[in-house]
Amino acid sequence: MIFKKMSELSVNEAVALWNLGFEGYFINSTLNVDRFLARAVAEGLSMELSLAMYDTFGDPVGLVMNGFRTIDGRKIAWNGGTGIAPAFRGKGYGQQLMERNLELYREQGAAAALLEALIQNDAAIRLYQKVGYEITERLLGLQHEGTLHADILGTNRTYDVKRGRPVEVKELPFYRPMSAWQTQWTSLRDGESIIVTDGDAVVGYALCKRVYAEDSSLATIVLYQCEASPGRGDEREIMRAALREVFEPGGPSCKRLTLNLRHSNQELAELLTAMGFTSYVTQVHMLRQM
Repeated sequence: MIFKKMSELSVNEAVALWNLGFEGYFINSTLNVDRFLARAVAEGLSMELSLAMYDTFGDPVGLVMNGFRTIDGRKIAWNGGTGIAPAFRGKGYGQQLMERNLELYREQGAAAALLEALIQNDAAIRLYQKVGYEITERLLGLQHEGTLHADILGTNRTYDVKRGRPVEVKELPFYRPMSAWQTQWTSLRDGESIIVTDGDAVVGYALCKRVYAEDSSLATIVLYQCEASPGRGDEREIMRAALREVFEPGGPSCKRLTLNLRHSNQELAELLTAMGFTSYVTQVHMLRQM
């Protein structure tokens, strides 16, 4: 196999390789040039540190897109998409690509590596486990369309809630820095934080983003994290307060989504289900210590 940096390809070649690698995937992952570049920027993907794989005849075999961040003083790598061309699937090329990619991680001094995989993609999950990744969490994608009613978010407790920048959650003792890559505050520079306080204490937060249509109407609200300070006994009430601010029940009709919320936050999942949210995708979160 011949490996190249993705930066050695033209943008059109890189996009064509992406679309070939994800041809026939479980969900439509086709990208055009604008969306490919926007995703790379938003998620911190490095063309210089991502790999394209070709056979000795020059035929494209696959690719892996990588991002790197420093989290709590450690360099963390993220696999932001691995694709193998249909003609080469099931023949061991994916393992070759993953093993070379792990070498790249070691060369870059990564302390750990993260990725997400669709829960129904058994072949990919087995491959990642074969090269040392472990499943650490199940991730929920939930959706709700139309008007959201406020009944389930009622509470007898009063908290102060304010909006801020995503970076404001970074220093909270219960912030989850190793959450799924796209839900980390660093991926949400155009999003916002919701900070819940009880007196002088910060007791909860959420990370979210609003997307507006061309006519300036609110099209989508996306929730990425929602956490309460553990051990207080009022965690559900805190999350109710955060969700009221995020989703604006009784407000305009729009699409409301969650992206990669951790399944182990059972109280949050129960609240969203009671609000009428339904599943549209489930993934696993995987970690490999380097």
